[in-house]
This record gives sequence, structure tokens and C-alpha cells, in this order.
Amino acid sequence: MLLFSVTFSSEDKDNSSYHLVGVIEHIGPSTRSGHMVAYVRPNQEQPHGGPSPWYCASDTNIRQVSLEEVLKCEASLFFYERIGG
Repeated sequence: MLLFSVTFSSEDKDNSSYHLVGVIEHIGPSTRSGHMVAYVRPNQEQPHGGPSPWYCASDTNIRQVSLEEVLKCEASLFFYERIGG
């Protein structure tokens, strides 16, 4: 089994803000077996001014999910979008 550790860092000189736009979750017993699920939020303005909805994409199924479901997942990877700047 190959084990490794990598540390990434970057300096945010502009004090930028970010919001979460995607999460990848691995569901399964090991890294060699299981299933990947993506939670994504489109970058669209909502007519009522609220936050855009979240969607769960799993193979051929895409469904709208609550923020609570996204926050409960055991995330493997996060995607952020910089706000402004």
C-alpha cells in the first residue's frame, strides 16, 4: 500500500473571500472500491436573491439536495470560487 502526505499552501494577499461550489464524496469500503458522488451548486443568480440550490450527481442520477445533506457528507475534495477580487 502506498501512503503519502502532501501539503499545499498559498498566500492570499488580497484577503479574498470564497464560497463553496462543489464537493466530492467517496462512498465505499476503501480507495480501491466504492463510488464517487459530486455535490455541485450552479453559479446563477436566483430570482428571489437567495442562494442557488445544491445538486447531487451520481452516475446517471442528478437530484436537488439540501445544504444540510451536503454538509453531512464525508467529503474527499472541495471546490471553491473566489468572490470579487
